[in-house]
Amino acid sequence: MISVVTSAQDREACYAIRTTVFVQEQNVPPELELDALEDQCVHFLARENGVPLGTARLLDRGYAKVQRVAVIKAARGTGLGRRLMEAVLGHAKAAGFTEARLDAQVSAIAFYERLGFVAEGPEFDDAGIAHRLMTKAL
Repeated sequence: MISVVTSAQDREACYAIRTTVFVQEQNVPPELELDALEDQCVHFLARENGVPLGTARLLDRGYAKVQRVAVIKAARGTGLGRRLMEAVLGHAKAAGFTEARLDAQVSAIAFYERLGFVAEGPEFDDAGIAHRLMTKAL
């Protein structure tokens, strides 16, 4: 089940997933992981059998900016990430957005391409990880 986060408890579950994936696995500095935009975003939480396994957030920038997409290691390769992204993009489209953008880790570009995103521009560094801008018409 993938839902929009409405409780503090679910928001904490999102942060815990992000800490596991970004801070512990990818060595992103903790002070870069949580930022001043948290309260401006719509957060999504993916659960299976009640267990939190994935998260993403959506920021209104005049386009739908998808950020902090994370799935715990045990759930990768199960289709959960695709379902999570489909839910985020469906929410964005229903909210009236006509374009989605995200900064994809270079290692995840193929995943986002399968969802219809197109890589644009040069690689850039974000928290010590190579990224590229990707866009998709909604």
